Amino acid sequence: MLFPDESNDRLLANLKSGQPSLCAYVFSHPNMVEVAGLAGYESFMADMMFTAHDWDNIAHLIRAARGTGISPMIRVQAYPWSSGDADPGVDRRTVSDAARALSLGATAVTISVSSKEEVKELMGLKTDWHRLIHLKRFANAEEFPAFAQRVAESTLIIPTVESEGGLRDLDEIFALDGIRLVWLAAGDVSKILGVPFKYEHPKVLALVEQAVKTAQKYGAGVMFNLGLDSPDFDSMAASAKRYFELGVQVVGIGAMEWHMQMALEYVRKKALG
Repeated sequence: MLFPDESNDRLLANLKSGQPSLCAYVFSHPNMVEVAGLAGYESFMADMMFTAHDWDNIAHLIRAARGTGISPMIRVQAYPWSSGDADPGVDRRTVSDAARALSLGATAVTISVSSKEEVKELMGLKTDWHRLIHLKRFANAEEFPAFAQRVAESTLIIPTVESEGGLRDLDEIFALDGIRLVWLAAGDVSKILGVPFKYEHPKVLALVEQAVKTAQKYGAGVMFNLGLDSPDFDSMAASAKRYFELGVQVVGIGAMEWHMQMALEYVRKKALG
């Protein structure tokens, strides 16, 4: 199973069919990927932006994903809050890191962007042919066109919008050729809107609803994540359901390690008071 497609990758299948998907964040071990996969989650996101993930660990996470059908999404390092809003130039390191994640077999890469220009540059990776070339590619030149088409169809470039520049260009980002999903990162988006970390404030929900309409216009989808203040599992499920009802395609639920801590605290409280 070297290449993802709708038959073996849940996120790709749901994007094609229009079904909603859940994305669990994995900040540590490949076993967490397998747990999420066995639980039926469609995708996991491994964060290389604010965690200690290195490339060896990313390779193991992707390998673990392929055994359970869960889609690997890698968030490569970027920092759109520095000079990005004023300078539309593209960080070449971010592009090369995204290419490397795809070459290791990731279905999706997500990148925090500060402008539509950055997204345009990143979209070129959909036709980059370096996919798992250390294992298998194509036997001869005649096979390359079919190989290239399969690469393009199985590659998701997901802009993460969490800066003023990204939010300013949101409609134009959705309009770019090849965009299938855009992640509105709840925390920083709420700060930009002046309601920090109030994830279900009317301003935030209005933005999500408008983004969904724009996405549908261009045949794309919206990803949105739960906040950091979800007090219990029932509240998390209720919030995710509300976002799905708004038309959100993918809901991120936060770190697996945090959820494990919540579960252990719940059992301890029930057992010991």
